[in-house]
Amino acid sequence: MQYRLSFVTCRHALFTLSLCAACATLLAGCSLIGSGSEKTEDGAQDGMSIEVKYSDSMHRCSRVSPEIDVRNIPAGTDSFVVRLIEADAQERFCGGGSWRNDGSGIIPEGALTQHYQGPCPQAGQKRTYHYVVSAMENGNPQPLMVRVFPVTPEVQ
Repeated sequence: MQYRLSFVTCRHALFTLSLCAACATLLAGCSLIGSGSEKTEDGAQDGMSIEVKYSDSMHRCSRVSPEIDVRNIPAGTDSFVVRLIEADAQERFCGGGSWRNDGSGIIPEGALTQHYQGPCPQAGQKRTYHYVVSAMENGNPQPLMVRVFPVTPEVQ
């Protein structure tokens, strides 16, 4: 009888843990809802915003990442983690990287080096890609803020 009670308690604990993990994932995803930046009624920007200086002639199908300008950086941001994701059909990771926050808000062209491959749809196919920029604080796996910048290369 004692064994059965222990199993039920363990199962309840695992259920509670998985529920907490699901809630944490949903909360992290909620910050993705606003792409770029949000504007309040008075026109002021609310939170971090990003601008990706993407050029089809320079960055399409290239290992050279575009310059990314991050504004209104959250306090405590030590670094930025950037991921490029192909968002059509099935999501596909296209590389990215991290960059230490030096206070300028500029992630320079070519800075993303972790298996980075720029947007590269097959000829005649229109695809949407998302640059996902996360503001990170050392020692905290949860991003302070996340913004998404969509890019749709021209169909050739």
